[in-house]
Amino acid sequence: MKNPAHLAIFLFIGSSFLFSETIKFEDIKIRRHKSAEKRELLDKIGVLSFDDDARKVTFRSGAAGDNLAVPYSDITKVVFDSDAHMNAGAASVAITALSPLAGALVARIHVHDRWLYLEYSQEGHPEQVLLVLPGAVYDKATAKTQSLFGERVTIANYFEKGEPIVDKDGDIDKSRVPDLKSRHSMKLDRTTHPLPDVKPDKATIVVVCPPLAARNTGWGNQFKLHANDKVIAVNKMGTYSIAYVDPGKYSLISQSENANGFEMDLEASKTYYFIQESFQGIVKGHTVLSRNSPEVVMYLVDGAYFSDWKRLN
Repeated sequence: MKNPAHLAIFLFIGSSFLFSETIKFEDIKIRRHKSAEKRELLDKIGVLSFDDDARKVTFRSGAAGDNLAVPYSDITKVVFDSDAHMNAGAASVAITALSPLAGALVARIHVHDRWLYLEYSQEGHPEQVLLVLPGAVYDKATAKTQSLFGERVTIANYFEKGEPIVDKDGDIDKSRVPDLKSRHSMKLDRTTHPLPDVKPDKATIVVVCPPLAARNTGWGNQFKLHANDKVIAVNKMGTYSIAYVDPGKYSLISQSENANGFEMDLEASKTYYFIQESFQGIVKGHTVLSRNSPEVVMYLVDGAYFSDWKRLN
């Protein structure tokens, strides 16, 4: 009869081999810096894999040159968050080439994806990566990461999406946006990159406006953030702003050609993180405001320029 210890080892190895697998998710986007010198974030499409044999998470983008391979044991944090953005895929580009109006209508479609933020240790230093998952693979990707990383996985519950701020005629409700006519100058600060402070008597607001593509950074119209009766931040695509306000109840509204937002209570010594997503408008870009996780917003802030804005009237 075989040694029971040897038999147990044989069964363990056999069962491990039987249940190990490599799960692949295609058409995943990685959002990363353009280069070591340039802050702008690029989107590159590739394949995300969970390789149980090698015990690694990998991402490969082929010709784009992304070759991420992180051992499971080095993953320290996983955050899933919600994302809504303009349809900027190949279909909308192709349709735009044939018909600008039809392309604009396709581009205005809101695509609902998921952010996947991974934090890991590399040679003793913390590193981060941000991926975009199509909604169709979200459940399977979530289940896989939870089975691998357990308590290291967070399903962000910060997400709150704004509602249109309109009157009975469908125009911007001026009664809720009293600072609508204010004018501002704005330029990109390419020298400094301030980070938010925690102030004991103030609520801190961080708001970032990601570009549709890196080449759009600094272009297009302004996206203003109103807090009750005044503008507290002004962005363009590829910039971020920081504001400090008194604690209390606020109507937070992102405004461009349209207005979109929600009401919430802001507490002293707390920081709140927002994204101003841009969408195709008739003349100017439209905006949608969402509240998101600190990890995702600060990753996007790291790939954006500080907005140096001033009120003109």
